This record gives sequence, structure tokens and C-alpha cells, in this order.
Amino acid sequence: MNPMLRMVFYLKLCFLKKIREFSKNISIQKVLKRINKTAKCVDTVGMIKYRQHLLGLLSVRRSLLLTTVIVIALFFQLFTPKRTVLTAAGPEKPVRIETKDNSSPAVPVTLEKISTSLKRGSTLQALLLNTGISSSDTVSIIDALSPFLDLTRLKAGQEFEIYFDNKQVNRIIIPASIEKEIHVERLGEVSFKAEESLKELINYPMKKTLTVDSSLYGSAVNAGIPDSIIMDLIQLFSFDVDFQRDIHRGDKLSAVYELVYDEEGKIVDTGKIMEAELKTNGQDLKIYRFVTADGRSDYFNEEGHTIRKTLLKTPINGAYITSNYGMRINPFSGFTTMHKGVDFGAPRGTPIKASGDGTVVIAGYNGVYGNYLKLRHVNGYETLYAHQTSFARGIRRGSRVEQGQIIGYVGTTGMSTGPHLHYEVRYYGKQVNPSTVKFPPGRTLEGVELQLYKNQVRSYNASF
Repeated sequence: MNPMLRMVFYLKLCFLKKIREFSKNISIQKVLKRINKTAKCVDTVGMIKYRQHLLGLLSVRRSLLLTTVIVIALFFQLFTPKRTVLTAAGPEKPVRIETKDNSSPAVPVTLEKISTSLKRGSTLQALLLNTGISSSDTVSIIDALSPFLDLTRLKAGQEFEIYFDNKQVNRIIIPASIEKEIHVERLGEVSFKAEESLKELINYPMKKTLTVDSSLYGSAVNAGIPDSIIMDLIQLFSFDVDFQRDIHRGDKLSAVYELVYDEEGKIVDTGKIMEAELKTNGQDLKIYRFVTADGRSDYFNEEGHTIRKTLLKTPINGAYITSNYGMRINPFSGFTTMHKGVDFGAPRGTPIKASGDGTVVIAGYNGVYGNYLKLRHVNGYETLYAHQTSFARGIRRGSRVEQGQIIGYVGTTGMSTGPHLHYEVRYYGKQVNPSTVKFPPGRTLEGVELQLYKNQVRSYNASF
């Protein structure tokens, strides 16, 4: 016999034995009847109290008996095994459950997931049909998606997760961005519903410190700093640092920036730079991100001056100076002439950025400059960008541009010996040296804002 059953039956016998012994005790009911008869003749106070005592004792014993019966019933209910047989099938077969009611087994369910992406030149309709989805379901899915997804702007590489239930599409998940997915669910035979699902993202600060070896960019990559953060750091320090001349081996850089994690703990994006410090060329440059009272975020130095100035020192990333401002031998005439700009050597197609906010006053071709742009800025400043292979989309005379916006691409048009950018800065029409000109800061924090900013700086320094 099963040990569990043996224990159950033994406990049952013990309970029954106790009940029989209980019944052999003095019968309270018989005594109570005798008292009742005597009480009719002699109605004394003592007899009444004794009668009440016996009634209470009878009530207690009845409660104990009832509790014993209930405990036995629950015990049998919990520990008596049911006649259920489980049959475990193979990995591709569903688990079958056979019960004594002889009900018919459930129909096996086959689930399948297909991960795919849109190919160049293909369409969503072709993708759905190629995965085995019927024509009617394809039409219904596209109709459901239309309010949430611009199907004419789907790009090659867009990912899709398609779930099938018994070879019938049941669900589709489309990652729309790092924080949003579009879910398509089957409602009926040929009916589908689409809805947006937002992911919970968490920003977590990360600090990196490095010493420059061969180049700042290469050292930052080796330190594990993401490319987007490296480019932002170069952009922010470009107001005070000429990255072609001022960076040397042994310079130090530290940065605190945000990494964006999804619900599964994966890094899906980078956030903002919170603070950074660059020690180079005898300078110790510190910048901190701060949100001002009007809701705008910007970067400031320790004194509360914005680091943004009228113009950037370097309008191109990853380039090297091939010719400085000043006297040089002209490569075409062979004579020594004044070179009124700075030449940055870079591969053809390298993006060129606007040095500051301004307006395009010239966007055309010149026999010397080739394809070139001239921008007008505030306070009498102008900048010129020559030898471009082409202008960025939307750049034309009269266009407004913002500092750091891509305005064109490196080329070798006009009088040029190879791909490079010829860059000039003019102050009230006269060329000046872009490497030495000093620009005042655009904004300074004052009053309550300055105090809040300094409190934040102290908090950052204590935390990182």
C-alpha cells in the first residue's frame, strides 16, 4: 500500500477510536433529564446553576465532535490522490491530460514565430505574402496598420515579428522606435486590430575617463565611449578647442553621459552628456548640462557662462589641417601669397557644418572656390566654405541654418589639388584668422538660476 494512504487510514482509525471512547463517558443528557425531573419538584438556586453548568459542558463536547468530523473530511479531501494520468509527449507535441470524466483530448496547438525584415525595393504586402499569410489576411493587416504606420515611408531593414497559430497568422509586432512598438492582433476570421505599445526606458549615468594616445577619437573608442557621444563631445568642446592643433598625447578627457536601457536590461540608445572635462594645452575645460527656467537645456562652464559662442572653431570633424592662415607658396602659381583661410583635408563626401546660426547669402559656383557657401552671422561675422562636392538638401540662398547643421560635403571643385575644405571667417568683410579669433559667450546665468546651477554642479562633483 502507498505510505501516504497507510498514514491516512491509520489517522482515520485513531479518530474513530477517540470518538467511541468519548461516547462511553458519563452521558450528560441522561443526567440532565434527572435534574430536570428533580427541578420540577425542588426549584433551588443550586440546582439551577448545576443544570446550566451541564448544558455548557454538553455544548462544548458537541462542538468538539463537530470539529473532529470536519477535520477528518478536509484531511481526506486534501490527501486522497485523484485518478489523473499525465502523459508527457515529445518536444513538438502538446502535453495530454487524461481524466476520469473521459472527455475528448484538446486539439494540439502549433505555435511558430518568424523574424524577418523588409528588403530593399520590396513592400509590406510582398513581405506578408512571402511569409505564408493569405491575401485576405494581408489586406486586413495593412488596413489595420494604416493609421499607425506610414507604409510609403517604410525603409529597408524594418523588422517584423510574425506569430502563427496552426499556420494562421495570429499576431505581428513591429518595432517603430526604441520606445514604441506596433502590435497587430487577430480578432476574427479576417479581422485584425492594431495598437501602439510604449516601452519603459531607463536612463542610467555612465562615467568614462581616458588619456589621449594617438588621437582623441581613437582613444575614446578604445575606452568604450559610443560614437554618438564622442561626436557630441567634439561638438561641445569645438567652441574652445581646435581639435586639429590643440589635442596632444597625454591630454585627459572624462565624461558622464546617459545610457538608455529597455525593460530587458539591454542598451538601446545613448542619452545626454551630463558633464565633461577636457585637460589640454594648459587648459582645464569643464562643462555641465543645465535646464534653464524657460525649459531649454544648454551647457555652461563653472562660472555659469554658456559654452556656445558665435562661431565654432572647427566646422568639420575628423579632418586635419593641410594649410594654415598666413603666407604660403601658392600650389598653382608657385609664388608666395597670402592664404586667407584654413584648409582642412578630409575624404570626399565628409559632412561640413555651419559654424554658427545664420543666413545663406551665397550658394553657387566660382572658378576659384568651386561650389561654395557664404553665411551671414550676427555682430558682423561671415563664414565661407569652398570646394564642396555638393550642398546639403534644402540649402539655397536665403536659407536659415543653425549652428552645427550640415550644409554641404567635402569635394575638390574649383582650384583645388585634392578633397578638402577651404574655410574663411570674415569680420565686417575682412578675412581674419579662424584659429585665433575670440568670440564672447552667448549667455550668462544670473540670480536664482545661477544659484541653482552651482548647486547642481556641486551635486555632480560629489556624485561623480
